[in-house]
Amino acid sequence: MTFSLVTLRFALLALLTLGLTTQAFAQEERSQDHDQLRALLKRGAEALNTRQLDTMAPYLHPEFTLVTVDNHKLKGIAGLQGYLSELFDGETPMLKSIEVRPEADELTTFLDDDSGIVYGTSNDRYTFSEGDVREMISRWSAVVQKDGENWKLVSVHFSANLLDNPVIDVAKNTAKRMMVIIGGVGLAAGLAIGVLLRRRPS
Repeated sequence: MTFSLVTLRFALLALLTLGLTTQAFAQEERSQDHDQLRALLKRGAEALNTRQLDTMAPYLHPEFTLVTVDNHKLKGIAGLQGYLSELFDGETPMLKSIEVRPEADELTTFLDDDSGIVYGTSNDRYTFSEGDVREMISRWSAVVQKDGENWKLVSVHFSANLLDNPVIDVAKNTAKRMMVIIGGVGLAAGLAIGVLLRRRPS
């Protein structure tokens, strides 16, 4: 065996070892990224369920947007807080509580070293102000970006089946009941005014 052949084999072995080491390091780094992203998913669900949205501030991109299941586009924590306030604290609040339980379909797909996209479902539980409790499965997608050592949410999009949606059914029934109540009050007020007018002396 010539010296040049031995040298070539050693060189190839060194390159192979370096390649395997680099690949193992990359896989380990991605494993840490996936752990962070799983923690981010859990943290986001807890913040939404408890309405302690400020805890998510360090984990949201400055341009964070969220599209809700009822097609509202919200920007930042302020937008989300305002939306939830209408649902829970308005003059006629629709909800008492909400519990989201998101699960990823699979690991995040990395678009490059510092960004990725992930898809999943969420089995959500809605407790309405009138006591009705409904569950609905929604789909979601999220875009994430790495900022330094931490991953942040850039955007989240929810969607649901409009043809088989128990939450929308409850909302429609609630709206119908409100219309009946308003109509009944209006009718009673009209009758009362009519009686008063007939009793006025000529």
